Formats: sequence, C-alpha cells, structure tokens
Amino acid sequence: MKLTKIDYKSAAFFGALALVMYLPFGLLMWSSRDVLLAQGVSITAVQTFIIAPIQSGIIGCLITLIAILVYNFVAKKYPISWEVDKK
Repeated sequence: MKLTKIDYKSAAFFGALALVMYLPFGLLMWSSRDVLLAQGVSITAVQTFIIAPIQSGIIGCLITLIAILVYNFVAKKYPISWEVDKK
C-alpha cells in the first residue's frame, strides 16, 4: 500500500479540532482573570471565547494545509509504502 497524497479536506478537521481544544484554555484564562489582571494583563470575554478560538482554528487549519502541501510535494518523489498481511 502506498501513501502518495493526502486529501486537503482533512485540514478542516484539524482546524475544527484546534477551535474546540482552545475553548477549555479560554475557560482557564477566564477563571484566572483576577490573577492575570494583578500582573497587568487584561482580558475580555469576547477575546477569550470568540476571537482566540477562531484565531487558533484558522492558524491550525493553515498549519495543517502547509504540512499536507509539503507532504504531497515530498511524497511524489519518496512515497511511503507498507505491506499489510491479512490473517
């Protein structure tokens, strides 16, 4: 079996995963806002629950797209292959 090309639709999954994974971090930031404010860092609810998750989702999607692009470019010359035994 050879893996020579990865479909670009899988990047959408990683972008959504980054968005969902950032929400618990936003909850942690929001719960520690008093400590952050004492250190001079001010955060808002819009920044924590809307802007940051969407921004991380877009960045995660772009990083995955770049990784897939690089893999597809390299896989043309050096494809990954393996053998599977059916028992």
